[in-house]
Amino acid sequence: MNNMKTTLSLIITATAVSIASAQEPTDTVKTKDLKEVVVEAQMQKTSSNVTTYYPDKNSKRTAQNAIDLLDRMAIPQINVNPADGSVATPSGDAVAIYIDMEQATQEEKDALRPENVKKVEYFVYPTDPRFNHERYVINITLQHYDYGGYAKFSGTGNIMAGSGSGLAYAKTAYKRMTYDISVNDKYTDRHHTGSDQTQIFRFPMADGSVKEITRSNLLDDSRFQNNKFGASFRAKYISEKTVISNSFFLTALNTPHQDNNGRLIFSPEVATGNSYSNSLNSTYIYPRWRGNYYFDLGNGFQLNAIPSFFYEHTKSNRKYSSEETDIVTDATEDALTGQLQIQLNKTFHKNHTVDFNLLGIYYYDKVKYSGNTVASPEFNQFAYGGFFAYTFTKDPIFAQLAVGFAGESNKISGVRTNSFIPIVQLSTQYAPNSKNQFSFSAQYNVNPVTAADKTPDMIQENELLYKTGNLHLRNTHWSKVTLDYTYLPNNRISLSAFTGWSRYFNRVVPVFSPEGPNGMMLRSLENDGDYQDFHIGATLSAKLLNRSLVLRATPQMWFERTTGLYSDKANYLSLNLSATYYLGNIYVSAYYSLANRGLIQYSLDATSYTPKSHYQLKIGWSNGAWNISANAVNIFRRSWINSTYSLQSKWFDQYSTEYSANSHQFINITASYTFGFGKKIRRGDEVQTMDTGNSAIMK
Repeated sequence: MNNMKTTLSLIITATAVSIASAQEPTDTVKTKDLKEVVVEAQMQKTSSNVTTYYPDKNSKRTAQNAIDLLDRMAIPQINVNPADGSVATPSGDAVAIYIDMEQATQEEKDALRPENVKKVEYFVYPTDPRFNHERYVINITLQHYDYGGYAKFSGTGNIMAGSGSGLAYAKTAYKRMTYDISVNDKYTDRHHTGSDQTQIFRFPMADGSVKEITRSNLLDDSRFQNNKFGASFRAKYISEKTVISNSFFLTALNTPHQDNNGRLIFSPEVATGNSYSNSLNSTYIYPRWRGNYYFDLGNGFQLNAIPSFFYEHTKSNRKYSSEETDIVTDATEDALTGQLQIQLNKTFHKNHTVDFNLLGIYYYDKVKYSGNTVASPEFNQFAYGGFFAYTFTKDPIFAQLAVGFAGESNKISGVRTNSFIPIVQLSTQYAPNSKNQFSFSAQYNVNPVTAADKTPDMIQENELLYKTGNLHLRNTHWSKVTLDYTYLPNNRISLSAFTGWSRYFNRVVPVFSPEGPNGMMLRSLENDGDYQDFHIGATLSAKLLNRSLVLRATPQMWFERTTGLYSDKANYLSLNLSATYYLGNIYVSAYYSLANRGLIQYSLDATSYTPKSHYQLKIGWSNGAWNISANAVNIFRRSWINSTYSLQSKWFDQYSTEYSANSHQFINITASYTFGFGKKIRRGDEVQTMDTGNSAIMK
């Protein structure tokens, strides 16, 4: 409630300030009336290396932030999930979001002023060094300010979901300098979070038989309370050939309650009592600095450098209690991360580009466990990597070959391990005209093992289960091939057809054996088996009735397989449908996502899952300054079940039912107020806080 009061007071303050604010003209692509002949500007076009989209006035006026704008634009090469704000390719690869050639944080996307957006570009393996060899990129280009800027205040409340957020942001520019400052707060207080869990243990007996014990913990009550505060400041200098940016961030996270309790049932009965409680509270502070320095050196040379430094401090207290067992696991963690990424490009004769990209990361982490487990593991890691890439660009052809390496040297609790892996990427695109593009890519890469998975210390999970990591885990190698076709016949229709295959080799999986202390079950980790998938699908978008009605459909078939200890398969259809209708300043939109059972590439607790389908109906109003919406999410679903998970092995099975407000019915209400001041012409950016870092505390 205090958070919402703060948000409302900020919006009221903004209203008072707006009385004295100058109104700015919108930046839209207009039609020209030439003696009854209407000439419509081209709103979407493609070439060999980029596809460009110009948002229409409906999208810019009604969108509340960057992700909402991308959703309304119905770009066929990407999938926008309005439920969690994620943006991915049809193959499931994350799409990096950039604003004016600099990677945007989550809160930065929230603070975007859609009215200032000039165009949105979609890149596959872009060559510009500022994109840091990202595979898939959305770059949002803003209308710039010669002086002045804008301020934005927003608040969100989720009725029946127990969460909300508030944001205050301001940007101002003067001559070659731009300054950003932001403060945000997110809170959660829910009583339907947790899971039911059934574990089946099999213990070999001396006579050769197997004793099976079923342990079920059934959730009766829970509470998850969390408050996250973030602040940031950025100063940025821009000239024709130089961009120098320094950003400072602070995140403070307090979780006083992550509690659940319920009934504990053993069959046959091996312990007395029928109740359990599990509580966790934690605090987290995360200050960091990030630089971004770009230089056009002339003669075809470009240099981009991104240094950063992070510090993390975490303190957590966990207690599990049943009638006969008390397990206390307290942990304190301090972590330091230093990182430097440099890319140098050289362009020859306009069509040929070579680039060198180097990355170095030093990571130090010390965790101190106390309670039932007393241990102090230390992690020292130096990770490094590099790319050499050659790119040929001359319409209608784009081709890029990149070869590189990734390696690391780890020292965990005095034991050192090393790894070195080659990396290969190939991308080709062919665009015979501005309406058609074919794209092919192939990759060979690696997923590094996390510090937590390499923890050698043993921790007790419950009455019958212990868990540990494995210092000798190897990184997971993977390959992926994709083929895409994009067709943009006119401003009303867009189509994307796609297919792809990927395989993860010798992946990390949990291994259960009755070799724990006192003959209990022990979960360790090993490299075993492969995961692969094949998919084929299409996206069709239509903008009808003078762009007042926007329809989009994405059907897609998936074929998944796993081998090794957890051999399995799953074939299923995924389907996303959306529709938006604009009527003046009012809009109505609907979204539906079909869910089916799928396999999990990496998890320590499950090998397959079945999520819930998602649907929502949204109505909103916007006049350019104010933007207010109400969103009814899963409005007819009274169940709190979010998804189910399963794992089956020789000595141990586990079945879980996860409860969450995300799949339950709730209403999301969002209001924002934005006002501008000064003169647009030249440049623009924004900045916000980043998310939390990575922890080595064993999960």
